[in-house]
Amino acid sequence: MSDPIKVLQEPHTRSWQQALSLGLLGLVFGLIIAFAVIFWHSRQIVPLADVFLSARTPLLQHRSEKGAWPQDFDLSSPPEALLAYAYGPVRSAVLKSGVSGRWRFESGASGAAVAFIPSEWSEEVRRVLVSVDGRLDDGDPASGQFRVGADRATFTLKAD
Repeated sequence: MSDPIKVLQEPHTRSWQQALSLGLLGLVFGLIIAFAVIFWHSRQIVPLADVFLSARTPLLQHRSEKGAWPQDFDLSSPPEALLAYAYGPVRSAVLKSGVSGRWRFESGASGAAVAFIPSEWSEEVRRVLVSVDGRLDDGDPASGQFRVGADRATFTLKAD
C-alpha cells in the first residue's frame, strides 16, 4: 500500500491557480470580442462618413454656380443637372456605405442637408451614427452640423 488512491492524491494545480487561469482565459476572450466589435463598427463608420463628405462637394458647387440648392432627391439617382459636378464618387460611396437605408438630399427654408434614414433603426445603428458624428463634427449627436435624430442622421450643408 505504498501508493495512495488517486482520489486522495493532491491535484497537480491548486484551485486558486485554476481560478486564475480561467479568469485570464475569460479576459482574453472578452478582449477579443471587444476588439471585434470595435473593428466591425469602425468598418461601418468610414463608408458612412465618406458618403456625407463626398456628397458635400457637388452640392456646394451646384449652390455656388446656380445660386440655389437642387430640388430634393435620392442620392442614388441624382437629377441630370447635378451630374456635371463630378457626382460619380457620391454614387460609388452610396453603394459602398454598408448600412441599408435611404440617402436623401433635402433642402428647405432653414438650409440644406444630406440625410440618411436607416431601413431598420436600432441602438447599434445609433452608436455607429454617433461615431460618424465624432468623425465629421463635434461628437455630440444633438448639436453641430451632423445630428442624429430619432430615425435619421442629417449633415447640414452651409453655403458660406
